[in-house]
Amino acid sequence: MHLFFTDLDGTLLNDEKLITPKTLEAIDAYISAGNKFIITSGRPFNNIREVAKRTGLDKYQDLLLICYNGSVIYDCGQEKALADLRLQPEDALHIIDTAEAMGLHCQTYSSTKVVCRRHDPESDYYASQTQMEYIYDSDILPHLDEAPHKALAISLDDREKLEQLKEKLTTWMEGKLTTVFSCPQYLEFVDYRSGKGNAVKFVCDLYGVPVSEAYAAGDANNDFSMLTAVGNSIAMINGSDEVKAISSIVTKEDNNHDGLAEILFRLARE
Repeated sequence: MHLFFTDLDGTLLNDEKLITPKTLEAIDAYISAGNKFIITSGRPFNNIREVAKRTGLDKYQDLLLICYNGSVIYDCGQEKALADLRLQPEDALHIIDTAEAMGLHCQTYSSTKVVCRRHDPESDYYASQTQMEYIYDSDILPHLDEAPHKALAISLDDREKLEQLKEKLTTWMEGKLTTVFSCPQYLEFVDYRSGKGNAVKFVCDLYGVPVSEAYAAGDANNDFSMLTAVGNSIAMINGSDEVKAISSIVTKEDNNHDGLAEILFRLARE
């Protein structure tokens, strides 16, 4: 049995946020051969479930979802979370306050929506990429119906300012939170035990498959930990140079042209 972990944006999904028919056919062949297919994304849980439903992946009853960059591992077959790591609401608020004092957009999440203080180009951009709904309110905590899984600072044109935010909060975060750039515009804050790599190791242990035999595919720097965790790392040809440099395989085609299909078809035949 093979385990195949895949990122969503820029990897499994094309730029229209869909899975192309050939790639869907390859996924079906791969799963029908008795293998496990695991979606691994920085996106929130409900948003990934919506993507799975919209693309038809929800028909696979034992699909696993790794969400919030490894903070949640959800078993669709059992309909329960196998791991669930969260931020204290007050910590999320401190991150937002610090980011906003630096002129940065920052947001967190309720169980179903994005929560931030104001509507701006960054929230418009994020909504266009994820199709998630926003709550805008200067008072954030009342909208958090449960402890959030992450906070996210966004800058569309100033990566350096995000780096400065990370540096400013480094000492305060020690022992409880960590950060990861999910793309040059997004700096994510999650529980220190999170990370796609740790989630991959958890799932490999769950199924008794050595990480050295697992496959993982990604395109961005938040995929580093899972790509370095597995023995078979796959970089999308449209991915960053850093991702391609650490991967054992680079796809021949990009995410708009069935980049993963050839590999999935091959694994289905093994």
